[in-house]
Amino acid sequence: MELAPKNVSVAGLHVAFMDTDMTAGIDAPKTSPTDIAKIAIDSIEADLYEIIADDTSRNVQQGLAGGVAALYPQLFQK
Repeated sequence: MELAPKNVSVAGLHVAFMDTDMTAGIDAPKTSPTDIAKIAIDSIEADLYEIIADDTSRNVQQGLAGGVAALYPQLFQK
């Protein structure tokens, strides 16, 4: 909000695993940096403040909105 009057936009980019050297040892689906960059640029051009770049991040966000029960349903199964 402080930067908006100066015509500066800020966006949060949520990415689970991007195929980089940092994630080389992780055995999980990874998104290419090229795809993440395209998603980020398209989202910034669309004036989005929150950019959810992959399914894992989308599931985490939805789970957070649903609370602990949405993230860990097995805790509530009887």
